[in-house]
Amino acid sequence: MGRTNKKIRNIFRDWRWYFIFFAFFSLIVVVIFRFYNLQVLKHEDFSVRAASQVQSKQADWQYVRGKIYFQNKSGELVPVAINKEFPQIYAVPQEIKDPAVTAQAIAEIFKIPQAELEEKFSNSSNLFSLIQKKADVATVKKVEDLKLEGIYVSEVTSRFYPYQTLASQVLGFVKDDVQNFHGQYGLEKYYDKNLSSASQSDNILDLLSLKNILFSRDNFDLISTIDFNIQTKAEELLKAAAEKWEAGSGNIIVLEPKTGRLLALANFPNFDPNNYSKFSLDTFINPAVELTYEPGSVFKVMTIAAGLENKKLTPQTEYYDSGQVEVDGKVIQNWDKKAHGTQTMAGVLALSLNVGAVYAEKLIGHDIFYQFVSQTGINQKTGIDLPGEVKGKIDNLKGFQDIYFATASFGQGITVTPLAMLSAMSAVANKGVMMKPHIVDKLINSENNEEEEVEPQERARLMSEENARLLRIMLVKAVETNKVAVIPGYQVAGKTGTAQVADETGKYGSDTIHSFIGFAPADNPKFIILVKLDKPQKADLAGTTVIPVFRELAEYILNYYEIPPAS
Repeated sequence: MGRTNKKIRNIFRDWRWYFIFFAFFSLIVVVIFRFYNLQVLKHEDFSVRAASQVQSKQADWQYVRGKIYFQNKSGELVPVAINKEFPQIYAVPQEIKDPAVTAQAIAEIFKIPQAELEEKFSNSSNLFSLIQKKADVATVKKVEDLKLEGIYVSEVTSRFYPYQTLASQVLGFVKDDVQNFHGQYGLEKYYDKNLSSASQSDNILDLLSLKNILFSRDNFDLISTIDFNIQTKAEELLKAAAEKWEAGSGNIIVLEPKTGRLLALANFPNFDPNNYSKFSLDTFINPAVELTYEPGSVFKVMTIAAGLENKKLTPQTEYYDSGQVEVDGKVIQNWDKKAHGTQTMAGVLALSLNVGAVYAEKLIGHDIFYQFVSQTGINQKTGIDLPGEVKGKIDNLKGFQDIYFATASFGQGITVTPLAMLSAMSAVANKGVMMKPHIVDKLINSENNEEEEVEPQERARLMSEENARLLRIMLVKAVETNKVAVIPGYQVAGKTGTAQVADETGKYGSDTIHSFIGFAPADNPKFIILVKLDKPQKADLAGTTVIPVFRELAEYILNYYEIPPAS
């Protein structure tokens, strides 16, 4: 009896395995049959339907794409990347009876080689051939007047940037390509998964039904931190300065030091994302985060900060400035090639003395200096929510050669991105704390309007609150000493930099990079600004080129935010 029960149990167990096998086998058969039905038996029907979708609906799949907004000081939104309908002209070669005649007529309108069009129109198996996307009204009328068989005009939705070149490297663009509906560069790329539509199919079995191969509207609109008005003013000033001084390129970044919010990020030159194909690839790169430079004398602030933070010097620490110093057999001079006698560390910043920066670094010591430079984050990514960010380099300090530490003390021989340099300086404006820079405030779900807020995030404490206060006092004195950046009624803190540019061999030539970083009001900064011009040809010093730009932009922002002058 026991043996019989065992046999029954074995049969029952085997039967369950047979059932599972049969179920999977049946599922595979159903899947294969379904694909055969779609691909072979109903191929022609679905091809026609697919062509119809491509002709009239292909962009709708993409352009339930989320919008991008800038803001103003009141939080009102300004749409800067939206979706807009444009006329699209296309052919259905299967319907064209005389490809040669049709190609000749179309070629005259679009200035496309007739042979190229004739080849496309002769492919009778092709149900869709794009002739022109985003056609203008005049072109559409010419085509419609021809009344050609197989040539159609339909509305297609494409990405549109209403302010053209404004913040183009920040925004990026979306390619006008049937095969590529994804963002390229800027916010369009970084937040592509949030902006773009996705398939509604969560289950592979859904793919057996064409009606499920759709795109959902479960995407997001982006609310950027960029202030539309400050961005517009920054670009206006940057373009004017670059053209006036014949600079090859330039940047302006405006940051809110207490939160890390970017209020403006302007680059020159820029491009029109509506017509990106007319511009070179170089202009798509955002140099504020994707290119590095030697910061020059702006970095002296970090050298003095390292000394203060490690109690190696004070603002009153004195040295004798003979105008030059020899390190490893190389002579380093002040920018003005003059001796300035007995000076303090405050004087090093006010007069931008290279010899004083070298003296300060020697007091600090290479180990401590190297550690502090690393803590500034210039050799790390800031974590900004933009694609392609690169790191600066301080590799030459790893060998602990005196000459490299000497030149690094005044910002030569090391590289930074403009944003990383501004981030490090923002610690002085924010009581010693660097905040993580970010360029998006909110993501809003387009389906249910739920908001995801981006919270300010502390990046690192670079210095004590007291040392940040001392540096602010020293930088206010630097501005007052040189007078150019002074704004009546307000305390302004800042530092210039005029850095030589090294060529591919590492030798320095006559080209320079001019920069200025400053903030106001100094005791409670609302903003910190970096202005940089690359290789200006008509001026030698940053005081002439970038400081006037800073002052005008700072005055604009102070008035814009209605910040009253000190009583």
